[in-house]
Amino acid sequence: MSIRKFSLALAAAAVLSGPLCASELVLVAGASGRTGSAAMRLLREQGFAVRATTTNRDRAIERHGDQWDWIELDVRDREAVFAAMQDVDYLICAIGTRSLIGGNGPEFVDYRGVVNLVDAAVEAGVRHFAVVTSAAAGPYRERSRMIIFARARHWKTMGENHLKRSGLAYTVVGPSGLREEPANGGEPLRVMARADYDTGAVAIADVAMLAVDALANPDARNRSYAVIRDESAAVGAWREMLKTIRPDSETEEAPDHPLMPDPE
Repeated sequence: MSIRKFSLALAAAAVLSGPLCASELVLVAGASGRTGSAAMRLLREQGFAVRATTTNRDRAIERHGDQWDWIELDVRDREAVFAAMQDVDYLICAIGTRSLIGGNGPEFVDYRGVVNLVDAAVEAGVRHFAVVTSAAAGPYRERSRMIIFARARHWKTMGENHLKRSGLAYTVVGPSGLREEPANGGEPLRVMARADYDTGAVAIADVAMLAVDALANPDARNRSYAVIRDESAAVGAWREMLKTIRPDSETEEAPDHPLMPDPE
């Protein structure tokens, strides 16, 4: 599928789901990363205003161009996060630490950084908060193996729980293993409750498409789900699958689910 056909199909789907207004502002946190930059391009192709955050503005411009409203932002800096949220209508959070230990590790980025974004979004009156985390995060997931990765999933789950308790409309997109290809997405996908997830892979472009779709799709509202590539599924069948996933308020992934203990 060409980039133009893919973007047109996505735009049409957004209209059917409950259209956004192109004059509204979408903040993409982690916009210079793989998923964030793909989401940013889709939003731009649909004509939306995009505020792009990155930890290194010069490097982001070098890699992705200077046509974006780049804001250099450390999500660990609460005051800076609140300032960046001014006038934002929707938010896609695609942040993720590249370090498993230290002050830039999962506790400080995937948890405390998300907490800062959520709290700032509440104050700004953001209308929908879509966060890309992991199919292996969430209250259902087993954490006893490979403890350093279990800790990372734990902190992602704590960030999700804070979002669920915030009162914001939200969607938690949990991708399986990320792949670069196909670069334009368009693969047959399967979405499912994360309790049903085992293993799989999915194209980054398709994850970005789901995050953008979530902003206007009532079937994604207040739901957490995993996504994988599934050749046995028809292209676009994920939309009907999404309707079968219960809102978090009706499952053990509800906002009042107790925070999981820090793994030993």
